[in-house]
Amino acid sequence: MKQYAVLGMGAVLAVATGVTAQQTPADVVKAQCAKATTVAELWHGFSAAAQQNVLNALAAEFNKTAGDTCVLPVAQGNYSDLSTKLKAGFAAGKVPAMAQAFENNIAQYLEADKLANLSSLGVRTQYLQRRFVEAATFNNTLYGVPFNKSVQVMYYNKDLLKKYNAKVPGTLDEFAKTARDLSAKAGAPVFWFQPTASTYAPIFLSLGGKYETGGKLKLNTDIGIAALQWLMDLVKDKAARPILTGFINSQLTDTFGFSFDTSAGLPFYKSAAKFNLGVAPLVGAKRGVPGTALIQGTNVVIFKDATAAQEAVAAKFLNFSLQARNSAIFATQLGYVPSSDLASETAEYKAFVAKTPEYEAVIKQARFAGFEPRLSDWEAIRFNILEAQIKEAVAGKKTAKEALDAAQKQAEDLLAGRTK
Repeated sequence: MKQYAVLGMGAVLAVATGVTAQQTPADVVKAQCAKATTVAELWHGFSAAAQQNVLNALAAEFNKTAGDTCVLPVAQGNYSDLSTKLKAGFAAGKVPAMAQAFENNIAQYLEADKLANLSSLGVRTQYLQRRFVEAATFNNTLYGVPFNKSVQVMYYNKDLLKKYNAKVPGTLDEFAKTARDLSAKAGAPVFWFQPTASTYAPIFLSLGGKYETGGKLKLNTDIGIAALQWLMDLVKDKAARPILTGFINSQLTDTFGFSFDTSAGLPFYKSAAKFNLGVAPLVGAKRGVPGTALIQGTNVVIFKDATAAQEAVAAKFLNFSLQARNSAIFATQLGYVPSSDLASETAEYKAFVAKTPEYEAVIKQARFAGFEPRLSDWEAIRFNILEAQIKEAVAGKKTAKEALDAAQKQAEDLLAGRTK
């Protein structure tokens, strides 16, 4: 299988700045910032080398245009580590100019009164995907811009389907039947999934579910119970295999049939699969209408405590990164959805799609996607409550109703301040 290569921005950087085999994009940025009079740090949660390389390449390209100023990406571990370090920074009075932030993080940082109004700093959004911009807008004020947004798609094993003369399913019902039939013939569960809130979300959303009703969080709706039961039934019928540790794309074998997984995993699926890999939009409730994916990934925010000079550099960097060409290169190399609506018109985007036709499924799916709640406590609810209960149900320790009733009660307690 052909290895997926990080090209685009990295290749552009190599030509433009003379990066050698001994130099990394991070080395170039470090040298640029050593000479700068104003350094705007960008704290991020990219932990993979490919992500860091492309981000540093983007910063290096910007820095070439920035005179005696520069942007310095600073890795903080994973996204959870990033959030923890930022909160510690708030308390200590030491924060960067910029950072990645999920929508719920934006809500948290607003409660701490730490975010700058991006519109007032001159950040331009007129050519960006509207839903992404709206998700980072609170009380009609723009506090973040979309940076690395991904959606879930359906990965599948073309060879396995061909072997058993099966078609790619088009609805949730067809998917369940196909998964059961193929699992019986293959002698192993063919639908691989992680028992997480991310896997549950597209099933829930595709069935018409909403996390909030009347402005209140509601986790134990009838649709929610049906979505979780759909997953549990496939496990019970030995058609679905829970992946409890590691990434699905790092464990692929010939008995893998399907997964609902992030588009950001596309390069890793392509490099790991020893079979012909297929990528399609998610299955939905009705034929001809893709399922609803969960929009994942972060925005970039600017902090009030940065100096005026740092804020100015940060705003210029955001405008630079969101230009159509830069958005296209950054997104396609990492399996993200371009933030710019104009990215698809660039030569870089067209060349990438011609070489990687699977990416078209990502772009199609992005038109059928939704967000999770923007509650400041959503991170705790999502991972410590909802996801924990999903795991209990999938393991057969609770019914779907018991699990989601428990999740609702725990979430209500948390939101009411009865638990921490």
